[in-house]
Amino acid sequence: MEKINFKKIAVIMTGFLIIEALSFLAFSRPLLNGALLVILSLAVIIVSAYRLEYGFLALLGELFIGSMGHLFFINLTGGQLPLRMAIWSAFMAVFAVKFVKQLIMVRKRRVGSEGEDAEKAEKSEENSYLKNLKNFGGAKFFIILAIFVVFALINGFARGHAGNLIFSDFNSWLFFLLIIPAAAIYGGGEEEKITRLKICFLAGALWLSLKTLILLFIFTHDSVISPEIYAWLRKTLSGEMTPTKADWPRIFIQGQIYSGIAFFASFWASQASFKLKNIFRRANFLILLMAASFLSALIISFSRSFWAGLLAALLFSLILIWRFYSFQKMIVAGIWLLSSLALSFLIIYAVSAWPYIHKPGNFGASFLDRVSSSDEAAVASRWSLLPALTTEIKKEPFLGQGYGATVTYKSSDPRILQASPTGVYTTYAFEWGYLELWLKLGLLGLAAYLLLLYQLIKGGIKSGFKTGQTLFFALAAGLIFLAVTNIFTPYLNHPLGIGIIILSSCLIRPNRIY
Repeated sequence: MEKINFKKIAVIMTGFLIIEALSFLAFSRPLLNGALLVILSLAVIIVSAYRLEYGFLALLGELFIGSMGHLFFINLTGGQLPLRMAIWSAFMAVFAVKFVKQLIMVRKRRVGSEGEDAEKAEKSEENSYLKNLKNFGGAKFFIILAIFVVFALINGFARGHAGNLIFSDFNSWLFFLLIIPAAAIYGGGEEEKITRLKICFLAGALWLSLKTLILLFIFTHDSVISPEIYAWLRKTLSGEMTPTKADWPRIFIQGQIYSGIAFFASFWASQASFKLKNIFRRANFLILLMAASFLSALIISFSRSFWAGLLAALLFSLILIWRFYSFQKMIVAGIWLLSSLALSFLIIYAVSAWPYIHKPGNFGASFLDRVSSSDEAAVASRWSLLPALTTEIKKEPFLGQGYGATVTYKSSDPRILQASPTGVYTTYAFEWGYLELWLKLGLLGLAAYLLLLYQLIKGGIKSGFKTGQTLFFALAAGLIFLAVTNIFTPYLNHPLGIGIIILSSCLIRPNRIY
């Protein structure tokens, strides 16, 4: 089991806390909000110029904690410039400059070198971006998908879709361009870089769980700052809080998708040396406690999409353990899972009850209602969208209708009814993740994306069996969690889901499993 550097994780989590606190202070102060966005963007430029890897980690850190990317934003005439877009642009600009500069230097070395000098020049390129990109074996699957993405963009303009809708629909896909600097940075497979990437991810996931529990405490205790916190969550799009029928706060943070990935990382890390009799030993219990904190965030989210993805990935994991270890080991793993689940419920109840016993709402009734309810407005709206969406898909099933394509349907969602009393609603964004990909990219484009997912999952499994490192099984399980969640809540066309694809590629690629 890999040793966890909690000192570095604590430092990074402190940084996350400061950034979120500044976001809270600035969300109603436009000048401060804009100034902090500029400062953070300049900071990304500076650290990226110093070492590209650090800029990439900063970008990922924002992705882990920033949900929709609006922790800071500047209001513009045509909309908003969010922090994520600003620092992505800053980082990519620095990478482009450094990459071109490196290409020029390499060319000069080659032209000016002969004999032994030429051989030395070749060796000096061993850690170059270009060499790492050439060695990136998974590039062909990203290129195939990129072809359909570009075609969907052209297709959207050719069909006369509104330009603002095309931009809003397409801009998230630009996040995929990060795979180029990611391959350039991690293509060499340096272990120190991979370790720093893991630490950054674990810190982000732990902060997300802690943030979810802090919000649970605030909203279950009717804190005096709860109205301002609610307003901050809504305005920065960094989360949602809605009461359930039993008056329990449902705290959904879009970035909690990373809590699911981290849960499987914890689960698989425990399997390498876990024995039932040692469950309460310090190292084992620490991983169990972390897993419970990740699981508590998923439970508090009350997201059935997360829960469906969690169940599918758990079933996949148990089958893998049976194949890789034994049936007995699978039973022990099941007991570990039940233990983490029990501990996660204990954490939730402890946070909601501390420091005095009170009843903020009926969590048990809310949980059971969320599992069994099928007639609430959001669910009904999703199902009413389905026939209208499939009708539009049938019009151009193979090549799709391009970015900016819209669907009109009748919704019973209270938020839509507030704006349109008739319930008739036209939108370009849909909760049926794969059907949206089908509508925009066509069946061939959807197949290209599924091929990329399949190759990553297959690669993680093959590498796990080959090396015995459980991290790769965890990545495969995490990708299945993402894939199933995307059925009902779109993530594969959003930076949050794209980030998981890129992160998995960074961790799997050095082991040459494509």
